[in-house]
Order: sequence, then structure tokens, then C-alpha cells
Amino acid sequence: MNNKLTGIAIAAAIAAVLAVVYWPAPDGGAPDTAATAAASAPPGRSLASYLNIDATPAADAAPVVVSLAQRLERLASSGKPEDAYAAYNLIDDCIVFQRESRLPGMEFELGREMTAEEKAAQQQLCAGMTQRQREDRLGYLATAAQGGVPGAATLFLSEGPFGDRSALRNRPDDPLVQAWKRQAIAQLTTQADAAELSSVSTLMMAYLRDGDVVQKDAPQAYGYLLALRMVYNDILTPGTTNPYQDEYWHWLQNELTPEQQAAALTKANGIAAKFRQHTGRPAHG
Repeated sequence: MNNKLTGIAIAAAIAAVLAVVYWPAPDGGAPDTAATAAASAPPGRSLASYLNIDATPAADAAPVVVSLAQRLERLASSGKPEDAYAAYNLIDDCIVFQRESRLPGMEFELGREMTAEEKAAQQQLCAGMTQRQREDRLGYLATAAQGGVPGAATLFLSEGPFGDRSALRNRPDDPLVQAWKRQAIAQLTTQADAAELSSVSTLMMAYLRDGDVVQKDAPQAYGYLLALRMVYNDILTPGTTNPYQDEYWHWLQNELTPEQQAAALTKANGIAAKFRQHTGRPAHG
């Protein structure tokens, strides 16, 4: 499984259900350009629109193919973190495609494999990818994460320090690695407090046990768990099992004092309230 899928896996179920309702286009409007819409990070991008990004059809003529360099230049020139995220995904998808001759993430979203025509279009898009573009990839992701683009903070963590996940184990005391860890957690925390659910889920899992980035923090983990429970209570249909109920997580609750449980509940209520505000949903019950 490629790196992007690994980073998203923690919150895949949440993203699949909530992407459309949680992060609608500002003011209900369409994106500024077809390039931004088609190149935006998953979920929600169609394979057909992605492969024809920026192609300009003319009457009775084949579409004008726009190169990867041109697409990246257009995205980078906007200065928008969402476009930086789209640029990251364009490059990342090319890296994956050149390695695997397919785009597993997009096939997962669509529920089917790429056609021969789609593979040929992707191969044409990625054929001219340069080493400089590969090196720019993580810079685009950092810009997106700092700009609060949904999902970017989770992928920033997944990529590891400067794209080297082994640095967390091999150079844990390196000041640059330490600074990267602080940045990664700060970004996730800011996004989680704003009810960006992939960040909530990522932090919940991170704080469940000692790891390379953070030490176990049961109160933190339980607060994020409760937030996910509240959100799921709001969105699940009646009779559907909520996977975050205490019957599955009682062992975590039992590690906390009553005071810690109360603090976790306060934290969770704040996140759930932000989610309802974003989605226009009333409080559950």
C-alpha cells in the first residue's frame, strides 16, 4: 500500500462518509478553476476529471494536453494552500503510478481498476516529471498543512521528517527532527480542535500508546475518542452500531480518574460543537 493510503487509513471510514458534508465549497460556489477542482486531494475527485485536468476541448478536435509542469505552475502561482495540496497530490500520484502502474487510492475510491486509456493518460502526464518536482512535493504538503487543508496534517505526519520516517527512530534527538515533531502535532491539534475529523482520529490513535512522535496520553486519547463518538452519534442512521462506544473502549476509560474523564468530555463537547457548526447539524438528542 502506498504512503498516501497509509497516512489516510486511520481516518478512511470518516473521510468516506463526511468529506462532502463537512467541507463544502465556500459559499456553495464552484472552485475557481477546473484545475483546482480536478486536481484537489481525495476524497471526491473522479478519475476521469483528474486525467483530463486542464484539457481544453475544441470543436471536432482532440483535447489540448497540459503538461505536469504547467499544472503545477498554475497551482503554485495561486498562493492557496488548497492548490498546494493539489500540487502535492499530482506529484505523489505520479510517483505511485510510475512505481505501480496504477493509482490504488483512486481505484479504492471508484471501486474499479483504471482502464487502459486512463493508464495511458496518466503515463503521459507523469512521463516528464523531474527530480526537482519530486523534491518540491513535501514543500507543497507543508504549505497545505500549515494552511489547514483537511487531511494535510495527517499526511504530513505520515510522511515523516522531511520524507524520512526512519529519522524518528534513527535520529530522535536531532533538533530538526524534534522541531518537525512539534510542528506535526501542533498542526494536528489545531485541526482537531477545529473538528477536522482525520486529525481527531489520527491524534486519538497516536495517544493510545507510546510512539516515535508522542508518548501515550490516555486522557488525550479518550477526549478525541469521545469527540468521534459524538460525531458518529449525529451521523449514523438509527440502529447502526457506533464503533466508539465504551463497550469497545472501556479499557481506556478505566485508565482515567473521574476528573480526567470530565476534562475529556469537555474537550469532546467542544469538538463536536464545532463539527455541528460546520455541518449545520443540530445537537444530537
